[in-house]
Amino acid sequence: MQQDRVVIETPEHIRFSYELAGLGSRFLALVLDTLIQGAALLMVLILLSAINRLLNWTLPDLGEFAGLPITMVIIVFSMTLLVLAYFVVFELIWNGQTPGKRVGGMRVIRAGGGAIDLAASAIRNILRLVDSLPIFYLFGGLFAFFTRASQRIGDLAAGTIVVKERLWEYPGEEKTAEPGEEAGDLAEVGDPAVRRARGYVSSLSAEQIRTICRFIERRNELSADMRSQLAMRIATALRERFPGLTVAEGEDPERLVEIVYQAHLQRERNL
Repeated sequence: MQQDRVVIETPEHIRFSYELAGLGSRFLALVLDTLIQGAALLMVLILLSAINRLLNWTLPDLGEFAGLPITMVIIVFSMTLLVLAYFVVFELIWNGQTPGKRVGGMRVIRAGGGAIDLAASAIRNILRLVDSLPIFYLFGGLFAFFTRASQRIGDLAAGTIVVKERLWEYPGEEKTAEPGEEAGDLAEVGDPAVRRARGYVSSLSAEQIRTICRFIERRNELSADMRSQLAMRIATALRERFPGLTVAEGEDPERLVEIVYQAHLQRERNL
């Protein structure tokens, strides 16, 4: 049966807890993605209809026999391409999100906590064709209901899970000590980005603040790859909560975490 949360421990023994996305929210995201795909398919059909009319006008003797089969082949190919490529492309360029998942505040990640890659996305979405059998994801829904991490067939094969966007520290971890002045010195008190971020820090939970502080304090102990991955993961959960920052200030994940960290310190110290 399902569980509500999954705990992931990195090779550096830093633990993070993700809240699993529920079947209801995943279904609503799928409905939105399906509507977007349907609109795209309608545009393709309109274009193909225009091409078919042109073919019939240009080759009146062959249009009825040649145009219709060609159109049907293109329609079937377009539908298959939309179902597969839509999810793969968005999951790669949006780091595990489709438009439906973004609206629903969800993300696909590797079961080990890493970002989804091309192979994992391709596997989970090719098997979407099996999950959707016999009608609108009945097989996939049953598997997701009875597996502990809410994984459908494609997720099991690809080693992926769908989690809510919010990132939380593992609740069993001890509380971190009060951050010192030496951590995160890159953002100074007079930094305008830090000043702009102060007004949004209050929207973060205590767990999120502890996660940010823990990363800043331990980042020098991490490997370059793990440091980059963790910074990206934390920054992804922060970006939409800090609209006052410029695009340039929010582009570098570690820089964004530092800005939020310093904004938290200043707010705590009333600087």
